[in-house]
Amino acid sequence: MSHCHYDPVVCPPIQFVNHQFYPQVVPVVHPIEIINQAHVIPVPHHVFPVVVKDPGDPCCHTRSLGKRPVRTSSKR
Repeated sequence: MSHCHYDPVVCPPIQFVNHQFYPQVVPVVHPIEIINQAHVIPVPHHVFPVVVKDPGDPCCHTRSLGKRPVRTSSKR
């Protein structure tokens, strides 16, 4: 048995990397455009004009509103 003391040999360290991940909120913007378009659609609107005619009293004679006779002048 030897009673000699030797200095220990120290090797360079071996590195192990322990990766740790932490969540970090990053805003992601998704723009939305709303475009309002107006479209005209024709819709029929029925109109019924009413004309009421009164022929007058049948026992009364009314003057005719027809053509008037053409007057000719004798002076030329």
